[in-house]
Amino acid sequence: MSNNGADASKAVVPFGAKSNGKSEAGNELDRAGHAILGTLHQAAGAAEAKYQRAVETTNKLSAQLRAAEDRITELEAKVRHHEERADRVVSNLGRG
Repeated sequence: MSNNGADASKAVVPFGAKSNGKSEAGNELDRAGHAILGTLHQAAGAAEAKYQRAVETTNKLSAQLRAAEDRITELEAKVRHHEERADRVVSNLGRG
């Protein structure tokens, strides 16, 4: 017969905090993890604020572009009107 039972008991590692400072290292890791999460939350907040400003700027510029396009359309209509009027004047001068 083998001594597997005796060897198996030596291979078992006890679970739990030891009094040699392992729990302090765990606390340091927890603090570091919380600090990293805090930094990530701050970065996410800053990114969200920048995104909101970008959206607002985009909306403002889009409205300005639409207004400019409308004004261009109006001016093109006026140009066509004056061109037609000028053509009529030239045409009437040719008859006289």
